Amino acid sequence: MQKLPFTFILSLFVSPRWTSSCHRFVVILLMLVTAMGGWAQSNHRRKKLTMKEKIEFTDSLRLLMRRASDEGRLLQWCDSLLRTRLDSGAFNGDKYKEFRQRLIKYDEILHKGNSFLAERYQRVNFDTAYIMRPPGRWTIKLRGNLSGAWIHVTGLRGNDRFRTNVESDFRGTLSMAVSYRGIGAGVALNPMKLAGKNQDLELNVNSYGNQFGFDIVFLSSKTYHGDTFINDLRTPIEKGAVRQQALNINLYYALNGKRFSFPAAFSQSYVQRRSAGSFIIGASFDGQLTDVEADVTSGRHPISLKLMEMGIGAGYGYNVVAGKRWLFHLSVLPTFDVYIHSRIKENGQRTNLHYRFPSLITTGRGAVTYSWRSQFLAATLIYNYSVVGDRERMQLHRSKWRLRLTYGFRF
Repeated sequence: MQKLPFTFILSLFVSPRWTSSCHRFVVILLMLVTAMGGWAQSNHRRKKLTMKEKIEFTDSLRLLMRRASDEGRLLQWCDSLLRTRLDSGAFNGDKYKEFRQRLIKYDEILHKGNSFLAERYQRVNFDTAYIMRPPGRWTIKLRGNLSGAWIHVTGLRGNDRFRTNVESDFRGTLSMAVSYRGIGAGVALNPMKLAGKNQDLELNVNSYGNQFGFDIVFLSSKTYHGDTFINDLRTPIEKGAVRQQALNINLYYALNGKRFSFPAAFSQSYVQRRSAGSFIIGASFDGQLTDVEADVTSGRHPISLKLMEMGIGAGYGYNVVAGKRWLFHLSVLPTFDVYIHSRIKENGQRTNLHYRFPSLITTGRGAVTYSWRSQFLAATLIYNYSVVGDRERMQLHRSKWRLRLTYGFRF
């Protein structure tokens, strides 16, 4: 629609021939129609962005921020906000200069930290024909975790042979982890614990490097349940009768860390390009404090067990690369006890646990990873097993496992 000249419209108001109210109404109507036509044309020219265009726009902003970070001016885009407040009179020129100097100072600190992480991340101390760093600086991972534990005790008390089997409730958590240049942190949520249906507490801290790494697991459980047999006479053990606090630490050193990568399978901070294996040496610590309540019906006395084990050993791990997308990992690290300290208190009497070789702590790991473009799916399993004591008197078997499913992407 062609717009009417403003001078023509004005002449209609001032001309004697158009002084009647009816004529003026016609003129106002023409003005409204003209304005609506212009608004409709401007909306027609404004094209809505598709989802692909929105993603491309967001990615362009990400690249601009990355370039600004590399150049040490990540925070200086805030200068436009400061200028807006300066123009509006929110603060004077001296305050503007003060804030701007702070931005420059913080930018310098961030730039130094980013340069340090970049140098550390891009440092090549491995065989690039077998291992490489993945593209992208950021990695976001969504994880589901499922874990459990069990205790098996066998022995001989006088002429009576006994065995006890208890297991804890399964613990399921949902977590999210974010890492930048190999340094990351995560947060986990246990829906059952929030609902008050699980009283267990589990804390996992792990770090995986190509040569050195560790797993630290702390467990406080009040949900062990099962049964005990004395000469085939079964007595149930209800939840709450057995309480345990346990700490397990496992350290490893991969002798062929330049070609074999633990983190490629477990933290996805590296990529295994070719199949490779490595002998592993390691050390383990297992400490636990277990209390068993008395039971009048079965005649069970209160029992308290304190146990600490330290072991060293060697094992082997292997990564199998199948095609360009699959990675399979399997490793076993048995460690034999070199130090054991125990104390058993039953019905007020203290005794020590008798030992017989071999007493050991074994850590097994398995993983499957599928990768495509900048995304990956991974399933990992860590299994800890320890045995200590004398089968003819009392022998304690303890196991702890964790299964993790991960979906992640890099950018």
